[in-house]
Amino acid sequence: MDFEKIRKDFSILSKVIDSKQLIYLDNAATTQKPNFVIDSISGFYKNHNANILRGVYPLAEQATEMYENARQKIAKFINASDACEIIFTSGTTEGINFIADSWVQNNLKPGDEILLTEAEHHANFLPWVLLAEKTGVKLKFIKINPKTFKLDFSDDLITEKTKLVALTHSSNVLGNIWQKDQLEKVIKKAHEVGAKVLLDAAQTVPHQKIDIQKLNPDFLVFSGHKMLGSTGIGILYIKKEIQDEVAPYRVGGSMVHSSVSKSPTWVESPAKFEAGTPPIAQAIGLGAAVDYINENINFDGLKKHEANLCSKLIDGLQQIDGVTIFGNIEELKQTGHLVSFFVEDIHVHDIASLLGSKNICVRAGQHCAQPLSTVLNVQATLRVSFYLYNTDKEVEIFLKELQEAIIFLKG
Repeated sequence: MDFEKIRKDFSILSKVIDSKQLIYLDNAATTQKPNFVIDSISGFYKNHNANILRGVYPLAEQATEMYENARQKIAKFINASDACEIIFTSGTTEGINFIADSWVQNNLKPGDEILLTEAEHHANFLPWVLLAEKTGVKLKFIKINPKTFKLDFSDDLITEKTKLVALTHSSNVLGNIWQKDQLEKVIKKAHEVGAKVLLDAAQTVPHQKIDIQKLNPDFLVFSGHKMLGSTGIGILYIKKEIQDEVAPYRVGGSMVHSSVSKSPTWVESPAKFEAGTPPIAQAIGLGAAVDYINENINFDGLKKHEANLCSKLIDGLQQIDGVTIFGNIEELKQTGHLVSFFVEDIHVHDIASLLGSKNICVRAGQHCAQPLSTVLNVQATLRVSFYLYNTDKEVEIFLKELQEAIIFLKG
């Protein structure tokens, strides 16, 4: 992989403010977009803009074909068995709320249990908290070991009362939190008791090859903007065999077969789950992002590149007094794409703000994972997250500017 050549495909990375080159290290929040993806979205609006699935004129048929082609690309990208398993949403958050408000509310009763981890993003935590308050469903958690930063799972966490297991595939704060083959074991155990499995793969789909048939969840969600696509588009995978059990999340145009009776009937998936005018241009842009990834990224090479950047960053951080790193350091050096840490006696927002004045973009805070912050006994952390266009030089500059910021803030 020619990472320097790839970097030239991202016009924003040449942006200079006050003579400082942009150093973008907040990819776990959102990635930058290659010109190829930007051009695909603007090209749709310039040359093909029409509503889909309705018109029989050529422009509408072209738009429909482009939209459905994007679905086919994404299905192939994660090895779905059928494109009907790919539902377009606004992002990971909507996909999880979709399942909470449709399948879970219609299938769980008071006393049933949902199993989560202590490392969940709010998107895979708050919907279940609200659901438990409304329905009497109970929440259980797989605990995370604050020393190893790995999950401590035992078989007795899943019982006949377990009806849904909703898990992060990778933490947006710590990176990989699963021990070897542990996630596969949890999924298998859940299915043995008849429970469904939902995976939040927002932090993994951009960074590693996902084989949905091998992984075998019932639901999987991820966001386009974290994998070179635009905001406002995401994917909800619903396994084909259970689609009849899932009620529509929203109702309206396109998804109804007959509405003339008191009991409307719905068309088949995916239209059944995509009421109204969908995010057409964004879906086409996500299809283009998949094309770009397929053309330019070897996931083994990407993993090595990101891990090398993590290793270089960690080695530098370990030379700075007062720095505490959160996450399994050896694993982050081998397979990581993000590093979270804090500096003793300095608020992380002060550091992030000072770095921002140097055109260096990092994330500071609890990263929408307050329960995990409580477990780790840390108020907030700085997070540096990498993607395919980041470089060794950027890590060197970051470490230099971080040390200068610390000296300045400590007076």
